[in-house]
Amino acid sequence: MIHDGGRALFVPLAEIDWLEAAGKYVVVHAGAASHVLRESISTLEAELDPRSFARIHRSTIVRVERIHEVRSLLGGDYEVVLRDGTSLTTSRGHRHRVQALLGRRGG
Repeated sequence: MIHDGGRALFVPLAEIDWLEAAGKYVVVHAGAASHVLRESISTLEAELDPRSFARIHRSTIVRVERIHEVRSLLGGDYEVVLRDGTSLTTSRGHRHRVQALLGRRGG
């Protein structure tokens, strides 16, 4: 549930594409919509199923089934491209998670 002014929005987990830390907030990207949630990304990560969501950067969590392509970058990092064309970069501290995803998907 995301509080937006005087209303509460229910965004099903299945609609979330990725999450982005923005200071003390998290931007929830779900399709064409973005919603701001007053929560830390670490708190949300602890509540999400690690089989469905993967942290690929200190400020980014992606829904695994939304990943379309993973590209190797110089220096051993990766670019994660989502089905909608959104391009996200891993950080060195989280690239092992992307490598694990590649192994799980047979890539």
